[in-house]
Amino acid sequence: MSGRSFEQSLPTLIGRANEFADRGLALIGGLRAEQMTGVTLPDTTVWKLHLVATINYRAGLVCLRQAETSLGAFTLLRGLLEAWAHLAFIQDNAAGGDARCRALRFERGVSREWANDVRVAPPGFDQAAWQAWHAAYDRELDDLWRQLGCRGQNRTQSQAATTLAGLSSQPAMEWVDGVWRSTSAATHMYGVEFALADRGDGTTELVWALPAHRASWLMWLAASYSYLTTTAATILRPGAPEIADFHNSTGAFLNDPDLRAAVSS
Repeated sequence: MSGRSFEQSLPTLIGRANEFADRGLALIGGLRAEQMTGVTLPDTTVWKLHLVATINYRAGLVCLRQAETSLGAFTLLRGLLEAWAHLAFIQDNAAGGDARCRALRFERGVSREWANDVRVAPPGFDQAAWQAWHAAYDRELDDLWRQLGCRGQNRTQSQAATTLAGLSSQPAMEWVDGVWRSTSAATHMYGVEFALADRGDGTTELVWALPAHRASWLMWLAASYSYLTTTAATILRPGAPEIADFHNSTGAFLNDPDLRAAVSS
């Protein structure tokens, strides 16, 4: 252990964590099909899920730079877990069909949910143009569904919790379900307690986020990004040596003595 305080170690830790985003994007970019269309499955679906997860991962790291914004990282973590759940579903042969059909079940579910969400569009949103594109994309998905002979229910956001509960039953993954539930609560604005600390004399102090919380959120962000990236890569090319290299590098980060000491403080 270096003996530095968490605040002193934090810039270096966040810098290292941010490098994983570059490596993750490069890994998925190198394993996916070179020429993709909207229905190059499962590659396109995997790439899109990984891309939006990377955006949220990087945003979470930015939030952690200051105590005042750190709780935002915890709410963004919920999205990473959800992306991981969908990727785990696409990878899971026990879920029925092949990876292409499971990706298509997700795409169809997303399309239906988006259509419901934009029935009342916000100002400045070109609803007519979006609906025209959406209708054409739905027809493309339906044609591919018939061509591949896919079966099964569409995959929706509501199914993520069940997948994550299953993941949490695996060895050394017990943390997943608890983090999912607490990040969900924080996303719904129930997390104000993280910003407050009991002084022990009947009064409360505004702390924004304690070092132990920030360190835990950084650890869980990195762990979730590592697992979702390796899951995505395994769907694209099982057994590729680059996958183990990425996983091992993130594992070394998660065992950093400064990070572990801050989590335990």
